[in-house]
Amino acid sequence: MHRTLSRIALIAVLATCLASALTLTAAADGPNLLQNPSFERPYVSMAIKENCRIAAPWVPYYYEGSPAETSQGYRLAPEYKAAFYWEAPGNRVRSGELAQQFFHSYGNFEGGIFQQVNGVTPGQLLRFETWALVWSCDKESKGNCSGNTSGDPSPMHLRIGIDPQGGVDAKSADIVWSDEMKAYDAWRLMQVEAVAQNSSVTVFVYSYPDYRSQDNNVYLDDASLVAATSRILPVASATPTAAIAVAGTAAPEMPAAAGSWPQTGVLLGSRGGAYAHFPVSFESAAPVTLVMQATPYDTLIANGVGFNVYGPGGLAGTAAPSGTSNTRKVTFAPQAGAEYLVQVYNYIEGLPVYYTLQR
Repeated sequence: MHRTLSRIALIAVLATCLASALTLTAAADGPNLLQNPSFERPYVSMAIKENCRIAAPWVPYYYEGSPAETSQGYRLAPEYKAAFYWEAPGNRVRSGELAQQFFHSYGNFEGGIFQQVNGVTPGQLLRFETWALVWSCDKESKGNCSGNTSGDPSPMHLRIGIDPQGGVDAKSADIVWSDEMKAYDAWRLMQVEAVAQNSSVTVFVYSYPDYRSQDNNVYLDDASLVAATSRILPVASATPTAAIAVAGTAAPEMPAAAGSWPQTGVLLGSRGGAYAHFPVSFESAAPVTLVMQATPYDTLIANGVGFNVYGPGGLAGTAAPSGTSNTRKVTFAPQAGAEYLVQVYNYIEGLPVYYTLQR
């Protein structure tokens, strides 16, 4: 694990250094804060990984599995390269000449790309968008993937996110994720919004295909990060809570409105982090305490489930695992009338956790 994390960190450092050395003449147009948002040239190779060419200054990241996992074709290091507009079936590029793709044949992977953006205004609402297309074919010899289309596709768990703190860890609890999207064989627009908590933010694209399919390919084109004047999207969550059903229980309702407390729900855990978000404001600056109770509970869950509170000044409080109680508390002094965001997280893969938030 230490070797894997070191490799991920080294990839990010090398790519960042290389990007700073490049002179990119095609600056982002208008309000777009991203560099090379259309994934055109130059594409650069990563010295420490074969089969890895990235549209600069985007950065690859991935999480390799254990030797036992990789030997069976799970959580392999994906390949990265440019897709060309003329490649079959003729739709691998949405505009221009190139698009970014990452993939692995006969195996699955966990990873994607990110870009860190500097010079943003803390407190500014930002909207990240990118177009994505997925090709997933279980086995081409079965004859159900004619014309380079998907057949018996793997669930791709494709989503995008914004780290409002500007971090480069794709598993950070700070990241605000979009819902997952299915984009088989057709370009689909993905969107997510978050309020900047720092002068730097980072945008991520993440994918984890479930199956070791012959073809598990993700294509990206025409991305943007813009300052928004108002929200057009609901507050994002990595796992759509309305779609989660647990045996013997009804599917939970979507989170209540901002002013309606307590907030209750169920969050299905994910290795990459699953999140639910709730906006809240306070009439006075008197100290407040937010309390969350989670079930089921044991010492493992204590280390993977909790919540954070973000405000105009960044992180306002975090409910650190106690290891002894299913109750989490955060006490802080808010700014009167300011909007805060409560982020519930669950890193326990495949485990549904029921929670209640009270103020």
